[in-house]
Amino acid sequence: MTVGHPSIAIVVTFFGRAPFWLPAFLLSCRENRDVQWLIYTDLDVSADVPPNVALKRMGVSELNLRSSEIVGTKIEIQVQRRMLCDLKPAYGLIFADDLQPFDFWACSDLDIVWGSVRQFVTDALLRDHDIVSSRSNKLSGHFTLFRNTATINRLFEQIPNVKAAMASSHYAHLDEREFTRYLKERLDSAAPPASPRVYWREEWTTNAAYQKALGDAAADSLWWRDGRTFGHDGRELMYIHFHKLKQSMDTINFRMADSPRAFRINRHGFLA
Repeated sequence: MTVGHPSIAIVVTFFGRAPFWLPAFLLSCRENRDVQWLIYTDLDVSADVPPNVALKRMGVSELNLRSSEIVGTKIEIQVQRRMLCDLKPAYGLIFADDLQPFDFWACSDLDIVWGSVRQFVTDALLRDHDIVSSRSNKLSGHFTLFRNTATINRLFEQIPNVKAAMASSHYAHLDEREFTRYLKERLDSAAPPASPRVYWREEWTTNAAYQKALGDAAADSLWWRDGRTFGHDGRELMYIHFHKLKQSMDTINFRMADSPRAFRINRHGFLA
């Protein structure tokens, strides 16, 4: 880690087949040398993984067992039927041993191309806040950053009926809607320093409506250039979340070892 920076770990859980866009994801991680990724997965990826990405071998059954013990209720994630997202608020406890060296941790996903994380998440921002979201006025399942303290890591336990929701076989939107609702109620009713300091003033990425509005023309491409990401209008973003575009994507014309200086992202895929 760079001396003087508060340390950051970004946590991802992913099970199943490796997505075809993985080289783009890993290349964008590599350019954020002062951020660490921890990916808990059953993927067998041995080549071209940058040093700041750690693949932690784990199966779904092990995650279920560990999560059940930590949360205190029986959790049975079935990847094809129930999303993993409801566990994201608890990552600070579930993966506490691996996260111990870090000042902050974030929950995230694999359908992302990263820009310059530290350009947005500055040292000053981290000094003054306990929770930082990439979305305006709400928490983000693809990037919400938490100060790695016992108090902040246990905030999710205050969400009403959280254990029942985590034990459910259906997605309860704990990571975004329900955690946001709880935080807003707490911020409205509690005076500092009892309230966590939350930053959610800006949109730092591509939301669903943004992606759905993109067409097929060359001008509708999003870009990764030299470790930075840009919208189709040229505005710099912290990262590109392409969850609504990936349904039609099927192409990538480079490997991570090719190390392109730039590539574009559109409805077809990733083209250097």
